[in-house]
Amino acid sequence: MKLEKPRMFTSTRDLLLSLGVLGLVMAFSVGFTGLCSYNPGPADTTGQVNEVDIDAILGSEARSLSFPVRNPELPDSWQANSGRRTTVAGEPSSIAGWVIDEKHFVSLTQTGVDLEDAVADVDDEYREETGTYRSTPSGRTAETAENPVTWRIYTGDDARTVWAADLGDSTVMLSGTATTELYETLADKVVSTDPITVG
Repeated sequence: MKLEKPRMFTSTRDLLLSLGVLGLVMAFSVGFTGLCSYNPGPADTTGQVNEVDIDAILGSEARSLSFPVRNPELPDSWQANSGRRTTVAGEPSSIAGWVIDEKHFVSLTQTGVDLEDAVADVDDEYREETGTYRSTPSGRTAETAENPVTWRIYTGDDARTVWAADLGDSTVMLSGTATTELYETLADKVVSTDPITVG
């Protein structure tokens, strides 16, 4: 009669064999149901954009947050697809996102946290300030506008670009997969937009 090996003498090879058998059983079971598929290749970005009522979302945020919230009026090709409450450096904040031409995405975060603390809290990726952009209301140049806002641009090797600006009454940040031109469009619109009136 063959004696069973005590658990304390089970080798790594025995453990790997057991895991391999379990993996095969699981793969067969899931594959048999037809509820799982494998499709290598780039992600499909042709799906319909999920639209949200950004006016209602930012209006609600303006009534409940302790700093002014802005709702920039953007071109028709910009579709608002997200808007929610978030936290920045532990403080309640607002984030909204837009899809442009169904291929670019950019988000606007609004917070009462200082600019440096807000940028440091975006994620764990390393970024450094690599440039600036002077943003002005529509129809004006940086030279003729009164008090143009300077956006500080932060980039990193494996990190999304972040644009951040201190508007005096709040800090705003832009991030996403958009082109520089689209960043500039949103930056200018944010600067030229008055805070939502809460009454």
